This record gives sequence, structure tokens and C-alpha cells, in this order.
Amino acid sequence: MKLILVRHSISNHNLNDIISGAQSNPELSEAGIEKAAAIYPKLKLDQIDQVYASPLKRAFQTAEILTNHEKDIITDKRLLEMNFGSWEGKHATPLYQKYPDAFDFVGLIGNNYLKYAENAESYQDVIDRVRSFYDEIKVKHSDQTVMVVCHGFTIRAFMAALLNVKIEKIGAVNNVSFTEFNIDAEHDYVQLMSFNQDLPIYYGI
Repeated sequence: MKLILVRHSISNHNLNDIISGAQSNPELSEAGIEKAAAIYPKLKLDQIDQVYASPLKRAFQTAEILTNHEKDIITDKRLLEMNFGSWEGKHATPLYQKYPDAFDFVGLIGNNYLKYAENAESYQDVIDRVRSFYDEIKVKHSDQTVMVVCHGFTIRAFMAALLNVKIEKIGAVNNVSFTEFNIDAEHDYVQLMSFNQDLPIYYGI
């Protein structure tokens, strides 16, 4: 299986320093729509067999734009962004200033945030649901190319699960960036081909 992970384009929350996870459902900003539309002509859609997306608007809209409505898109709740609980919809900077130990040295939300955010998911929660999704599609699409449009923390969870590394070792994922894998499903062998690229290296024109 060839697996292409894509983070959604720029949402209205991204523009305003707002934490948006599984409970937040902003639409793409005008800049986000334009950014995704500019990438569509550079994708080799004829090589992509199936497209999956998080059901959140920012991811599904991105998938529609990137495929120009030419592909069926299957949504799956396991692809939702991490649920940040009571931190959802809040501005990140004041939380960083109040709870610096909840963030890592580059300002990403770390697992310590669970001490302060109520009803929130842990890194492991996201890794477990992403692994469940992956175990399903690697059998169903073993000889196909699959594109998954989801979220920053979700993609980091994919990488942690597939490469068996700590999620803290994986940096931030840019809007509409591409991360590509070659996967030998029979032998459960995973090869990272690209990470956080502005354009797909292997499935782009």
C-alpha cells in the first residue's frame, strides 16, 4: 500500500491562534481554500485509489478541493484531531503563559496538558484509534494508493504508530503538507518516503 497523509488547509482558527481539536469545526479560511486549490493541479489523482478524511469541515473541505470533487471521500471518526477537552476553542498563547509545563520546548502541546484540560485525550488515545484505522486499511487496500486528509496531531500519531517512535520526537505538521509511506502489508514493513512536504514527491506532477 502507498499511503499519503495530508494535513488540512488553513482554517479560520489557525489564523487566530485558537486551539481546535475534535470538538472544533471551523471551515477553511479564504487563504486555506486558495492554498488547497493551488495544489490540486499538481496531484496525480489517477494514481490515487481511495480517499479518506476526518469528518471535520476543515479536513473534508480540503479533501474535496484537492480532488476537485472527482473522488469519493470516505469519512472516519478515527481520523479526528486530538480532543483537547476544555482547552478547545481557547487561544493558545495565554494557556502557554499560564501552564508552560503543558507545552514542549518549541511550543507544541505536550502530554502534560492533561493536568489542566478536562475531558481531553492523551497522545496514546489518538495513537490507538489511528492504529485501529491503519490496521483496517492496510488489509483492505494492500495493493492500492490511499490518501488520508486529517489533522496535525493525527498525522503525528500515524507516524508514531507506523514507525514505532515517541510522538514527542515528531515535529509540527504544516497546513496542506504531504507525508508519504510505502507499506508492505504482508510483512508489516513501513518505509517513510517523505515528511511535511509542500507538494507530494511521489504522487505529484
